[in-house]
Amino acid sequence: MHLYALLFSQTWAWWAGGLGLGLTALAFAWFTGQKLGVSGNVEAVCAYAAPKTKVAPSWRGLWFLLGLPLGGFLANLGHWNWTWLYGRMDGLSLGSFVLKAVLLFIGGLLVGFGARWAGGCTSGFSLMGISRGNWMALLATLGFLVSGVITAQILYKVF
Repeated sequence: MHLYALLFSQTWAWWAGGLGLGLTALAFAWFTGQKLGVSGNVEAVCAYAAPKTKVAPSWRGLWFLLGLPLGGFLANLGHWNWTWLYGRMDGLSLGSFVLKAVLLFIGGLLVGFGARWAGGCTSGFSLMGISRGNWMALLATLGFLVSGVITAQILYKVF
């Protein structure tokens, strides 16, 4: 089997994807001495618009942020179909595209606010913290998961 077919034509097992993410984060920290995270890179790119911030502007962050959707697009070539459907969000938004867009925008603002307030996003904190052996990151990740499951159950039961 060719390497391309092995990597891109099949869905990875959950444990292989998690292992790949963790090893990528660990290798990045090992070789560059920096943390790998979306919210930190967004902040570094936004520093160009607000140069009096504590964060230095970084073009590396821009390439990272552009690479995320580009990498996802390339990995899905031949397997992707365009759709406006978004799972249970369609039910919550009563099928309205505008309401769905508003809910997603508000959710994005809340996630961005929370990431800025906490000093990083949950996924980046979990990936970088756990891969660096930080026990508090492991406990925080368990808290994220438990609160996410509880919140999802409440939303699905109420709505």
